[in-house]
Amino acid sequence: MIIESGQPWLLWPDTVSYGINKGNIGEVFEGGNDFTLNMRVKILTKGPQKRTLFAKLPNYMGLDVEKDNNNLLFICNFLENGEVNAEYLFINHELGWDWNFITIRYHQSFNYIDILINDIVVLEKKLKEGQKLSVGKDPHMLFGSGNFPHNNFNLNYCEFEIDHLVIAKNYLSYKEIKSIYETKDVNEKDVVGLYDFNEKSEFKIYDFTGNCNFIHKIIKQ
Repeated sequence: MIIESGQPWLLWPDTVSYGINKGNIGEVFEGGNDFTLNMRVKILTKGPQKRTLFAKLPNYMGLDVEKDNNNLLFICNFLENGEVNAEYLFINHELGWDWNFITIRYHQSFNYIDILINDIVVLEKKLKEGQKLSVGKDPHMLFGSGNFPHNNFNLNYCEFEIDHLVIAKNYLSYKEIKSIYETKDVNEKDVVGLYDFNEKSEFKIYDFTGNCNFIHKIIKQ
């Protein structure tokens, strides 16, 4: 499936899934558990400008592509000494224009984040003593934009093809990720959202876990 430039999609099941969703997927990235977000994408939008693959709001965590050959930029809000501050972590590894598995993982016990491109670890961040992932009210995620179109700022539209997204309350190995991609078997892996972007309607992408954490297309007013 292609997420088209200027037409982002939204994962906010607590608001748009009518109370049938399970797994508290919006809270996965708030630091209360290990997590893995893995997506398989092919960048289509060209140019040196910043383009957002996904953004978690309101306490920001996002992944952008930059420069002509698609370097990654990880942006994340951290809480430290009662203050929330953003860190911008540039990854000097080019995606190019082929398909890539991109993974963000958090290990709660070690208070540690890493990012992988395919099976290569391209970023490692050990959070400082007293530093935590920030927590926001009613967290949700956008794909293909850094903000809602009606807000008209920090949009950074990105067009890309995607055929896989998995969100888990677990620190998954690359081998486990590939197995989920190939088999859709999520047994005992604490997966709360799994999508292949083929099972969909015009405005909804279905969740293979049965948790009803659907992804919806944003309809412009």
